[in-house]
Amino acid sequence: MDGRLMVGTTWSCPGLTLVGALETLERAGFAEAEVWADGMHLDPRVDPDVADAEDWLRAHPLAVRSVHLPFDAVLPGAPADERAAAWADLCGRTLDLGHRLGAELAVAHPVLFGDDGDDQDRMVERFVPALRAIADRARARRMRLTLENMHTLRGPTLRSVRDLRAALARVARPVGICLDVGHAVFNGHLGDGLRAEIEAAGDLLAHTHLHDSDGAGRDPHLVPGDGVVDWPAAVAAFRRIGYPGRHVLEVRGGDDPLATLREARSRLVATGP
Repeated sequence: MDGRLMVGTTWSCPGLTLVGALETLERAGFAEAEVWADGMHLDPRVDPDVADAEDWLRAHPLAVRSVHLPFDAVLPGAPADERAAAWADLCGRTLDLGHRLGAELAVAHPVLFGDDGDDQDRMVERFVPALRAIADRARARRMRLTLENMHTLRGPTLRSVRDLRAALARVARPVGICLDVGHAVFNGHLGDGLRAEIEAAGDLLAHTHLHDSDGAGRDPHLVPGDGVVDWPAAVAAFRRIGYPGRHVLEVRGGDDPLATLREARSRLVATGP
């Protein structure tokens, strides 16, 4: 894989400040970054020092490519309608911050808020207008919104590309798909199934998250090659559909994020062109 298409994420550096995380990504060899905004870095709820990050970016070649919108701990215990509205507002404020850093794209988890007795259809009905509002805010900032395939560790969600496509057809906005390879494996898509998920995203695929999985019902965000994913086959599937975008290496940084990120990047470069 062409290293120029790889993007590092500040999620890999949870113990560092936003500027510290950006510095680590640059030292690891990345030219572009995705900034995490759930509980740290660019989350409006942690009062991020955006001006400091702007100053740092002006002095360095690293560019912010995308921002990962917040999703967790939004008005816990409140009625679902209020939570959905608060989530849309929180994401909107995060988009404003991401725009200041130069982000061109945003990633949203398909957060399904429910009250007691709600089935999935009712939760999706509540989710669609919230996503429309976020998409409109992104478009106003000349950013493209993408929706990520998720797993069930955090509760009800949209898991498959088919689920995402069905929801996006109701949103009626130019929202793309962010295909997370590790989440696809968690959801049972491995081997031919993973290739089928990549191909099913097709023309809606606008972003990816790459990390390996142990296939054991967890979401460990392993370095590629440390799990069960056939990376040459996955990379070939992305090429086969003509995917033109970037690949975010969303690996858990551990005690030494710099070394981990360098290793992850090196292994994917070794998969070939």
